[in-house]
Amino acid sequence: MKRRLTLTEYRAMDYDGFTNDEEDNFNSVERKAQRAVDAITNYYYEDHDITQDPWKQRVEAYKSAIAEQIDFIQNTGIDASYAIGDSFKSVSIGRLSLTPDGDAKTDSLVNGVCKEAYTLLAHYGLLYRGRGSDWYVATHS
Repeated sequence: MKRRLTLTEYRAMDYDGFTNDEEDNFNSVERKAQRAVDAITNYYYEDHDITQDPWKQRVEAYKSAIAEQIDFIQNTGIDASYAIGDSFKSVSIGRLSLTPDGDAKTDSLVNGVCKEAYTLLAHYGLLYRGRGSDWYVATHS
């Protein structure tokens, strides 16, 4: 996986969750955060070159979403959707209905990323799941 956010860029965004001697830890957390953001964006920047994207605000939003997810991981320790656990208020069996325990940490996740990251990605169209044009489908199948 190609890294899309460096520690220098992270700090330039006024995030200061890491000190210079924690660069290895940053790299580990950044990979986890990017994996979550990439999954929710349907790996948009795997199919498109981030350096060639003409919409610089979209690139900034993507990187900011990774930074928000990094901070979320640092503050909560939740680095994957399955890390939340299996604590439920109620469980129904017919048409299976599970109600999470309602922990504040889990309430701040939307589809595996923190709400701040989700909002940034949604605003710049990185959560779009519609069908592409016929030309796109014909040239990429």
